[in-house]
Amino acid sequence: MGLNLDTLLEREGYDTRLWLDEQKEVPALLLEKLLDHCLNETGDELFGFHLAQRVRPEGFGVVGYIRQACRNLQDFILVCIRYEHLISGFGKTRLLKEPGLCVWSWSAHTLNPTFERHATEFILAALNTTRSLLKDPQFTWLTEVRFTHSAPQTMAARKEVEAHFGCRVRYNQKHNGLVMPPETLTLPFNSADPGLMYSLEKHAQSLESSRTEKGFYYHAYKITREQIISRQASKENLASALGISSRHLHRQLSRESINYRALHEQAMLTLAIEYLSTGDRTIETIAMALGYTESQSFIRWFKKQTGQTPSRYREISLSRKP
Repeated sequence: MGLNLDTLLEREGYDTRLWLDEQKEVPALLLEKLLDHCLNETGDELFGFHLAQRVRPEGFGVVGYIRQACRNLQDFILVCIRYEHLISGFGKTRLLKEPGLCVWSWSAHTLNPTFERHATEFILAALNTTRSLLKDPQFTWLTEVRFTHSAPQTMAARKEVEAHFGCRVRYNQKHNGLVMPPETLTLPFNSADPGLMYSLEKHAQSLESSRTEKGFYYHAYKITREQIISRQASKENLASALGISSRHLHRQLSRESINYRALHEQAMLTLAIEYLSTGDRTIETIAMALGYTESQSFIRWFKKQTGQTPSRYREISLSRKP
């Protein structure tokens, strides 16, 4: 976008080659400083929204590539839920159900309201490009868009956002999300490729295994998974395993724009999806393995996270295997 960030990076003690290594992690605090710099340089109140219009699918790593091979939007949303922690630790995707509507929701784990605003507008505008994969890309797939933050200051900016999404945009809502009719979820993609989808998911799983060895977030994530499996998961036990105090753990996670509860939920969901996608464990057995005393509580929690019951998710996952 014509901005020179090299000087700022060097001032913060980072080499510009940081951006060229896909395995490197970029601290959330650095992203916040970069955003402040960009806002000061451009004065653009829609900076995140405009940035999204320049991003390419490969900018989202393996998730971007998998998108091209999905059968439909429902498949892709489940991929986002399953693998978004490979992109960053500061966002969470959900599929919410309302009477006659579905909400593809995304929320940021950050205490910085400016960063939250631009990150949310960036993500929802980038997700909106998925419409181009529909067999009928002119299909009006959104009924409205919701943001938790306030509206842009100028009428021109508000009209620009509405023109991009092609529907009403509402602000000061309870959650962020793209709102659509339920049938939109199953409209076929024009590039669906089950064989490629299976291969890319295997690649994502191998990336997941390798990245849990690197960086504080992934180290904490890996230990949390292990503690869930051994039924010893707690903030205090994680801090102890990391050799730090609970207060220090809170500070470290805050630097990654996440808290312990969100980290625990991500690890729980990943384990649940792995158990459902492989092997022949029953729903009851999986619920018990994740610490639930009865399966209905697990089913309600899983449906809240993914918009699917565990049984339905398993059915979809198994249907993707060649």
